[in-house]
Amino acid sequence: MTDIDRRPALSRAYQHAAAIVEGVGADQLRDRTACPLYDVAALVDHLVGAGHRVVDLGRGEVAPPGDDFPHVELRDAPDELRLAGKEAGEVWSDDARLDATVTMPWGEVYTGSTVVDMYLAELATHTWDLAGATGQLHNLDAGLAASALEAARSMLKPEYRNLVEEGSPFGSEVAAPEDATAWEALAAFMGRDPRPASPRPG
Repeated sequence: MTDIDRRPALSRAYQHAAAIVEGVGADQLRDRTACPLYDVAALVDHLVGAGHRVVDLGRGEVAPPGDDFPHVELRDAPDELRLAGKEAGEVWSDDARLDATVTMPWGEVYTGSTVVDMYLAELATHTWDLAGATGQLHNLDAGLAASALEAARSMLKPEYRNLVEEGSPFGSEVAAPEDATAWEALAAFMGRDPRPASPRPG
């Protein structure tokens, strides 16, 4: 088995995402987020879809390319994330899965350990995006960000940045403030403004 096992952090990321989604108001669904392609509603759909994709990859299934995930009603999204987290924990529970090869939707092949790191970073970063867009940065789990940042640094190669277009799938790294929190450091590494303007009141 690989020396670094971040499966517990991945499980935690699912639960954390579900908790932040529970704090989203129906009147916030069309608000903008730090992801140019996603408003709040689309970002919730993306979080749930990515969460289920981890399960498919853990089962050895080849997921379809692209991020055109089905729409999920806001009231159902937290339970969907918790269900996906439970299933991900089950399918990735075999230590051998960390060293197994996994074919990604875009054709590249990674180890299971890299896939775990990739989706830990993905879920945590998009949870930060969602929290920032909906006034919930104060509700973020301070302990999760450090693991997600380690995961992101281990798997995000420079050539992945701006590969498809500017900011996609990852933007250029942003300088983090000297006194940045772990969440702000993660956001900066993933190409976000680590201290964005506050969302609209209400």
